[in-house]
Amino acid sequence: MKADDVKQIAVVGAGLMGHGIAQEFALAGYAVHMHARTEASLGTARAHIERNLDYLVDLGRLSRAQADAAPSRLHATTRFEEAVENADVVIESVFEDLDLKRRIFQQLDEVCPRHTLLASNTSGLMPSSFASATRRPDKVLVAHYANPPYLVPLVEIVRGQDTSDSTVSTLFELFKKMGKRPIIAQKEVPGFIANRLQMALLRE
Repeated sequence: MKADDVKQIAVVGAGLMGHGIAQEFALAGYAVHMHARTEASLGTARAHIERNLDYLVDLGRLSRAQADAAPSRLHATTRFEEAVENADVVIESVFEDLDLKRRIFQQLDEVCPRHTLLASNTSGLMPSSFASATRRPDKVLVAHYANPPYLVPLVEIVRGQDTSDSTVSTLFELFKKMGKRPIIAQKEVPGFIANRLQMALLRE
């Protein structure tokens, strides 16, 4: 699958990072399904997205028409299968609990089409630890956004031991199409790239 083949995105998790990631894809013209466990979480996410879009208009980063069009591309649901069953790319963005993430990736592997790429927005867990919960380790990687994702263009793409070149290339080109600035970590290491640099600077 190439970046141009990607039509539908699913974001699992609608919290601090998840709703911003969903917003980014909706603004870029993609059909987005955003999943959360409760309607209350989805309501909070919608409110944050509305506020974020207004802020971007005030900054001059978006036109009013662009901001008004984005929510129509975003479908929010508490039904996991509904959110992911037709996705070309899934971004998981729940809290940093390895067992939880492994369970989610196992479910994604069972429900998603065979071509679907599965990415985690983890800030430090290794992609191979999620990949081993699936039957498609070649299609699993990390896509680590900086916060807030709708303002900071950086996305770290971190490949696991078995991630294929085509998976890395597709995500890299997809993010470039959206106006992001992706960087690729060709080897999974604790802290990836940005956090390791940040810690080195803090030590200095």
